[in-house]
Amino acid sequence: MTAAYRTRHERNATLATHRHREPYAALVLDGDYTEASLDGPLPCAPGTLVLHPAFHAHGDRFGRSGASAINLELSPAATPGVTADPAFAARAWRVHDLNEAREVFERAPRRLAELLTCAQPLQAAALPDWQGELLRRMDQDEREIAELARELGVSAEHASRALGRSFGMSPRALRREARWRRALRLLAAPMALADVAAAAGFADQSHLHKVVVAHAGCTPLQLRRQVLAPAECRVEAKIKCVQDPHAARAA
Repeated sequence: MTAAYRTRHERNATLATHRHREPYAALVLDGDYTEASLDGPLPCAPGTLVLHPAFHAHGDRFGRSGASAINLELSPAATPGVTADPAFAARAWRVHDLNEAREVFERAPRRLAELLTCAQPLQAAALPDWQGELLRRMDQDEREIAELARELGVSAEHASRALGRSFGMSPRALRREARWRRALRLLAAPMALADVAAAAGFADQSHLHKVVVAHAGCTPLQLRRQVLAPAECRVEAKIKCVQDPHAARAA
């Protein structure tokens, strides 16, 4: 278990979309920023606590004061009772006492579940209806994204800019991210990898293999072992995890 560690980002900085190997919690200490992911734009201010599941991808846009956060890797032993979202989405809360929350992160991580029961759940920022509808259609309809956008009265260029601002990814990347999350859920089921690929929306098992290697730095079979037994089966992924302590200090 890695001890809690702090990160600091300067005013108006932008952190491009990146992926985290391990599940972790982040508590905002000062400043403000917006975290953009498939879950939508999440405004983060002092006292915001975000739980990220393993392999979560997001980008960050920092405000005029920059921001500091304290981060804590999650594990059944160190943070009992704290579980990742089964749909691999990030979840956020507002803590009632920032100093108490910081003490939990630094000195008593086993109390994190207790801290969350007293915190106020937060939602992503509201977006125009067409953005949510386009995401839904992209997930369920294999047609070109430009065609789906036009049906909603939006040009492909505007859709790309707006979704990139709201979610931190291009429309094509968002469609791939939704399939990736679905594959992560399905890998926990007793399904053949070819069936996982088909059910998740990938063209074939080879396509699934390519995306898993790119996103997790391992094969689908290795990832399945990690999903089923994350504490016992660690895969040294070759992906950028800027919140890992060594990478964060070097950033």
